Amino acid sequence: MFFVLALLSACTPSCEQVCDKLVDCDNDGTERMPEAECTESCQSQQALYDDWTDVQKRDALDAELSCLYNATCEEVANGTCYEADIWAF
Repeated sequence: MFFVLALLSACTPSCEQVCDKLVDCDNDGTERMPEAECTESCQSQQALYDDWTDVQKRDALDAELSCLYNATCEEVANGTCYEADIWAF
């Protein structure tokens, strides 16, 4: 049971979850874009890295999504999760 819970907690949050959170944070990190546009841009970035089979960039994007989802609004606004190589949404 503990192993299953550990695996579930390690999952990357979805683009929808992250963008919903950013909108709740007054759009910190999304440059005031609407939630739907944020989600679409995020999903496009994921699809691009999948098409390229670029595991390193996909892992970096997953790490950034996790960071954004788990950070406070203040941390996001201060750029705590900013990754210049993959920040596209």
